[in-house]
This record gives sequence, C-alpha cells and structure tokens, in this order.
Amino acid sequence: MQKILQWIKIDKIWYWWVGLAKNTDGKMIIIKWWALPWSTVDLKIVRQKKDYLEAHITQVKEYDKSIIDGEVFCPHFFSDLNKNEIDRNSLTTVGCGGCKRQILSYKNQLQLKEDIVKDAFNKLNKTNDITILPIIGSPLEKFYRNKIEFSFGKYITKNRETNQTETLSNRSVWFHKQWEFSKIIDVANCGLISDKANQVYSYLRKFCLDSGLPVYDEKTHQWVFRHIVIREGTNTWQMLVNLWVSDDNIKESNNQKRESFIDNLSKDEFLKSIVDSLVITYNNWLANTVRWNNSETKTFRGDWYIYEKLEFPTWDENEPVKDVSFRVSPFSFFQTNTKWAETLFWQAFKMLWYTKWNILDLYCGTWSIGLSLMKLGVGDKLIWIEIVEEAIVDARNNAKINNIDNILFVAGPAEKILTTNTEIKEKITNLWLVVIDPPRDGLHKNVVKMLAEMKKESDYKLLYISCNPVTMARDIELFLAEGFKVRQIQPVDMFPQTHHIECIGILS
Repeated sequence: MQKILQWIKIDKIWYWWVGLAKNTDGKMIIIKWWALPWSTVDLKIVRQKKDYLEAHITQVKEYDKSIIDGEVFCPHFFSDLNKNEIDRNSLTTVGCGGCKRQILSYKNQLQLKEDIVKDAFNKLNKTNDITILPIIGSPLEKFYRNKIEFSFGKYITKNRETNQTETLSNRSVWFHKQWEFSKIIDVANCGLISDKANQVYSYLRKFCLDSGLPVYDEKTHQWVFRHIVIREGTNTWQMLVNLWVSDDNIKESNNQKRESFIDNLSKDEFLKSIVDSLVITYNNWLANTVRWNNSETKTFRGDWYIYEKLEFPTWDENEPVKDVSFRVSPFSFFQTNTKWAETLFWQAFKMLWYTKWNILDLYCGTWSIGLSLMKLGVGDKLIWIEIVEEAIVDARNNAKINNIDNILFVAGPAEKILTTNTEIKEKITNLWLVVIDPPRDGLHKNVVKMLAEMKKESDYKLLYISCNPVTMARDIELFLAEGFKVRQIQPVDMFPQTHHIECIGILS
C-alpha cells in the first residue's frame, strides 16, 4: 500500500520544476512532475531512499495566490494545481501539459526561473563571486514556436465504475496526455504556434480524418496516420509539413482509400497555396517516434527544405539589419523559438564584444551559433565538431548560403576528437574563442580536461550556452578547478509557459 503524506508545504523549486519539501521526520521530499513554491499539498510516496523520498502530488490543499495570477489562454489546459475534476465529456479534449506555466503571469514565470538559476549556482557562489544577471524574457510570450509535432492516436482509459478498459476516441490528433501515452488529447489549435501554422494543422487534420483511413494503433501496430510535423520560417514565412504514415499492415480494403487520399493530397489547392514543402515519411517502426534511421522520407511537393533567417541589429542605426540564413530540412536541428535565438545570440555577442583568430565550435548542430557570430564579425576561422552526420550536411549548406568558407568540418564525438585525433589537435591553433552548447546532460569530463590543456597554449574565451543550469553549474565548477574564471551568468527565457531555461556564461 502506497503511503500518503498530508499537508506538506513545498519550500522551493529545482530545475525541471521539481519541488522540494521536508517531511515531519526531517527527511527531504523530492516532488516529481511539477509543483509551485509555497503550495501545501497531499503526496503519494512512490520511492523511498535512505536520505530522501520521491513523491507525486495527489491534491493541492492551498497555494500562494500571489503567484497564481496568470491568465489561462488555452481551453485544453489542465494541471495538478487545478482543484476541479475534469468532466467525463471533456476527458478527450482537456489535459494537455505542454504549457502548464500559463497559470502564472509571465512576470512570475521569469522570477521563478531566475530563482532556479540562482539556486543551481548557490554552491559555487559560496566560494566564488559569480553574478546571476536578471533574466531576459522572450520577445514573444505566445505564438513563438517554429516547429511542432502532433500525434494521431486514441484515447484509451479505464472506467472507474466497471474497471474495464475503454476507448473514448478512436481518432484523436494532438499531444499525448502528460504522463499517459495511451491517451491522445484531441484539440483544434495551439496557443504557442502562429495562426498560419494552426490553420494548416486544422486543415490537414480534417483532411486526414475525412479520408476514412484509420489512425495508427500503438498496440496492434497497424493502420496509417502517425504524426504531423510542421516547421515554419518565422522571418521568411515559408512552411514545411512532414506527414508521418505507416504503410505496413494495411488491410486490402483500405488500399483504395489510401490511393484516393494520396491523389487528393497532391491536387489540394489550399495546401499548394500555403505549404512550400510537403514531405511524407513512411515509418513502420514500433516505437512512437518521429525519428528512425530506417524510415523513408519522400518529397511530395516543393523542395526538401525551407529557409529561415535570424535578424540582428547593428551598432550603426544607418546600417541595415544583418541577416543570417539557414536551410531547414525535415530533420534539421534549429532553435524552436526564432526570436528567442536572435535575443540569445545577440546577448552572447555583446558579452564577447569582439573576437579574432580561430573559433572552435562544439556540439553545434546546424551551426547556428557559430555562423551567427561569424556573420556579426566574431572570428576569422571556424573549426566545427559535430557527431550527427545530417547536421554536418546542414552546416555545410548554411555556410555556403552565407558565403563563409573559412571552415574546418570534423565529424565525431567531441570527447574523442579532442583527446585522440592528433591531426585535429594540431590544426586547433591560435584559438580566441571556444563555443559549447552541450546536450542537457552537460559536458563529458574528458572535454573539460582537454579544453584546460588547450588553455595553456591559447588564452581563449569560452562561451558556454546551456539549457540546463544544474549541469552547467557542475561543469563550471570543473572548469574553475582547472583555473578558469567566470564572473556572470545570464539567464534567458527559452520557452514562455514552460519550465525551459537557457543560460550564457563567458569563461576566461
């Protein structure tokens, strides 16, 4: 029998909006999923460790009304902090957890995120003088996402009265209900994407469901429609749509419907007028993912890609805005908030001011950071290391588009390239800047060691951009032990209404 704790007050929030509290016996409680500071809650203990407990919220008894002051703009919003039960008739349309923080005003969202960053660096600040600068908010609080993924599926639940599994909806399209992958929330639009993207989604959603073809069943691994992925150029207004389907295990009776669907899709005038690139990915893998090496993607109409650009101001008001162009293919990595990326990179540029000589760029994806800095006049040559082959192709194309050719491309994991490839190590000379934007788990310890060795030969600056302040603080502690110094950390809000935080640090 699971133990219930009652009337527990949440003291503060960690990264990923994990709550921290203390039990009556003094043991720490880590509250998963999501929580808010100063709320009083009932908890279900899900794991007991020697030094702490893990728990989930079962009911919110009280919350601090001074921070619960946001305007909920999404009719599909639901969170554990709501006391109202979901009406059975609304089960299939309420429960999206994609932007839970809309229950807070944006001002309070920013304050809590800034506090989380300060808490992540609290240990370091006991022995080092590091200033956490005021967080920079996103230029847009809504309608900012340039990429979104929708899933086809069913809403399967258990009837509390009969204890039997039942399907409330066979043809839902949207997001998986948070923490429950057997349930797809069926809604019509999203407040985080543009009106144009919502218009295309609504049209294509109806187009697919009206075809009579069934949606993919994750239990039987049969049928057709799996995902709709929409990518939009915020500054170019170009749009790419990738429709994911399964073409295995389709009954003979549906073949004619499939052929009719493909024919109608190719002729549809609305999609022709508004979608620049339409591709179809045939994915018969069992896992529910929009990325698989053995899937096949075909260009159905238009090119394989669209273009996006970042726009940066100049110091001279009489000079035009500087554009940096990017070719975005169906599987390219690109910052999901274009305007936020402009803010982030411009802030990094101001913190660096001017850099000459060579730049080493690690974990750089399609090279948006390094390319933007080069276009803004930072550096003379770029040495580029990336493990994903498709990102290398995208980076080469983006360099060509922006007329930058003084680049050395290296494929492979940074922790191995920097420690074992002597040829590359010999070419990494006259470094003035190293750019790192690592995965959420942070840096491999071998990378820290190698960068410290390189620091002895070239007195470079280190630009560290992170989406996880906890692992960033851990890595910076390692750098400080190697003789590096850091004075300031600049938080930047990545995605309003969500828990994501981005941070910039300059180490010297």
